Amino acid sequence: MHDAFYNGFPILYSDTSTYLNTGFEYITPSDRPITYGYFLRIASLNGFSLWFAVFFQSLILSYLIHQLFKLIFGENINVRFLVTMLFLSLFTGVSWVSSQLVSDIFTPITVLCLVLILFGNNSKRKLYFLYFLFFISCAMHVSHLILFIGLLVLILLFKKFIFSENIIPKKKIIVLFCLITFGLITMGHALARSRHVFFMGAMVEHGILKKYLDENCGTKDYKLCQYKDSLNIRAWQFVWEDWSPLYKLGNWNESKKEINEIIFATFITPKYLWIHVKESIKATIDQLEKFRIGDGNGAFHEETRLYKRIQLYLPNEMEQYRDSKQYNEELSMIDFGNTIIYWVMIVSIIVLLVLSIINRSLFSKTFLSVIIILILAILLNAWDCGTFANAIDRLGCRMMWMIPLLSLLTLFRFLDTRKRNQI
Repeated sequence: MHDAFYNGFPILYSDTSTYLNTGFEYITPSDRPITYGYFLRIASLNGFSLWFAVFFQSLILSYLIHQLFKLIFGENINVRFLVTMLFLSLFTGVSWVSSQLVSDIFTPITVLCLVLILFGNNSKRKLYFLYFLFFISCAMHVSHLILFIGLLVLILLFKKFIFSENIIPKKKIIVLFCLITFGLITMGHALARSRHVFFMGAMVEHGILKKYLDENCGTKDYKLCQYKDSLNIRAWQFVWEDWSPLYKLGNWNESKKEINEIIFATFITPKYLWIHVKESIKATIDQLEKFRIGDGNGAFHEETRLYKRIQLYLPNEMEQYRDSKQYNEELSMIDFGNTIIYWVMIVSIIVLLVLSIINRSLFSKTFLSVIIILILAILLNAWDCGTFANAIDRLGCRMMWMIPLLSLLTLFRFLDTRKRNQI
């Protein structure tokens, strides 16, 4: 969370405004679960300070990474763990993600909970705690439904070919599926009201909607037809900007019937289904290349809803917020930080590949399983976000720091092997 200290205040994003409103007013938003809003209220000690929210986010993540080290290396891991946390904090985007008041931090938290549940030798108390944390974390973001159902399905499919038959208990997978289902209950309202809008936004960005309307508006009486020449825009612009063609149709609920009809038509038409597949692959690659910090972290001044809501719910922190670098547009380190993050990512990939090739004995069944699941989670996150919403740096940043983490874990295993061979 050192980026929050550098900023002088927890890092804010436009969505922070909605989360504060939902948590303090008990209002279920139309586009996201209410879970993170409640977390902000509870973790801030009912509005005493947002610093506590950042602290608890970072504490949970640190605890899980520490447990991952214990899983892989046993008990004597304190120095390695501290070195790793220092490295990740200074040279990857994890500190930015944990310092930011949006639910993104709970994506890697859910992944780590899943790994520790499946492979950890946990006491009953710790296992129940991990189940609870998995459930709460999974319910933080609508993207988690597809991401973690997909991850568990892939684990089941690969179980015979990659994982040891007995290394992943079926009972735990069943429990995880159930917890995801229960999580769906908390986000079902948001999914029902928003999924058509987000996916249509992706179709706009991928050029699918424009192509479909150009070829079908002669025979179909869609309201969107009159705006088909105004669709050369990004997904987030289609979804959020007041001037978007979306709002010419009315609100999200009023547009639902027409949008769902168009989406369904493109999926039952082979030509457009193939375009969906191609654009999904391109969007996944695009998302994998996007993991910069600072995406959307502009200055939120007096005229913004976020400023007014901090003033309303946390009036004792207004002076501190106005003194922050973000408010004063002084986050000058972002470009330099992104350069470091980029090169650390490149070096981490090279180190991971080279060590994997020169010494395959580094990978025990458990360690190999952990690596495979974390890589699958990174790939699924990119596919999920790029395909069903939009490829942006913020959604890539929340997961890509796990590649340097894997590289460090592999490097420590390599050093252990060399030390044993010398003895």
